[in-house]
Amino acid sequence: MKKTKIHNYFTLSAEQKDFVIERTVRKLKTSLAVIEKDLWVCILLKYLFNDFKYKDYLVFKGGTSLSKVYNLIERFSEDIDLALNWEVLGYPQKEPYEARSYTKQEKYLDKLNENTSEFLKNEVIPVIESDLNSLLKNTNLKFYIDAKNPQSILFDYPKEYDLDPSILSVIKLEIGAVAEPIPFEEKEISTYISQANPQSFLEKISVRVVDPIRTFYEKIAILHKEANRTNGNYPNRYSRHYYDVYKMLQSNLKQRSFQNLEILESVIEFLKKFYRANFAKYDDIYQAMLKLVPSTEAIEFFKNDYNQTKSMIFGEQVSFDEILKTLQAYESELNLVIKSFDKWSNKTI
Repeated sequence: MKKTKIHNYFTLSAEQKDFVIERTVRKLKTSLAVIEKDLWVCILLKYLFNDFKYKDYLVFKGGTSLSKVYNLIERFSEDIDLALNWEVLGYPQKEPYEARSYTKQEKYLDKLNENTSEFLKNEVIPVIESDLNSLLKNTNLKFYIDAKNPQSILFDYPKEYDLDPSILSVIKLEIGAVAEPIPFEEKEISTYISQANPQSFLEKISVRVVDPIRTFYEKIAILHKEANRTNGNYPNRYSRHYYDVYKMLQSNLKQRSFQNLEILESVIEFLKKFYRANFAKYDDIYQAMLKLVPSTEAIEFFKNDYNQTKSMIFGEQVSFDEILKTLQAYESELNLVIKSFDKWSNKTI
């Protein structure tokens, strides 16, 4: 089989497709459904950052960026999380940061989110459908707004293999304007098929992606928030954040996290401005009171959640207890670093 671009996979015969897919399954030790969904995730990313009309206003972020771009986690992350520059909606760059009362800020954000949803429905979806159906010579590709979240676009991608019950039957594009993807960089990704069949598929896909140090800080802020939650309304599928932080701590991000506290401050201030939650106690982090391990009740909830989603992990099957042990040790280490961080020594809360 000659080397070809990944979208030409669809021109292969059924027998050739089966050979490529099954070889990928054997090499990567994952399911047919995961390989197929990853292919469509990468096709979307290639389009969004190379051919999409609004490509310059997007930055790739979140769990899928950690696995696809940086290989920091061994978890199949199936959503495409994108930050949309609010300037494309007509908002001046600095306007959303302006000082407002709590009530006025909430109204402002409601309007910004409403404008984002309208933009996705009336502009983004028609453009994506038209472009991809033309590019792939397929007139059946359909995208639609998630009824549960108007800032998410769902893509019921074509399936030639039985769906794995552990993954969603759609690809979710979470596109939000209330995000601060700074710093970011240009990187390359490849499909699982390309990784397992480099002799046939060598195409690299360029994406603009947020630096993983910011994603790391965002995730520890999430864990700090959950550790301070008092209402017992623990969110489903959040155990992934505990796993992701654990895995990221096995990389150079641990050392980087001791040296880039200005980015952590940016994350904290952004959350306080745009995602307010009084119980979260984000300011405690400035006082070296970061909490990563939640209450006993929460641990039981997240441990059960983790055990239900472990099939998404294709690497080491680490226990949730081991994850918490690692987080507890890191919590103490980072708090010690924060105590000696002069810039925060006089911070008034």
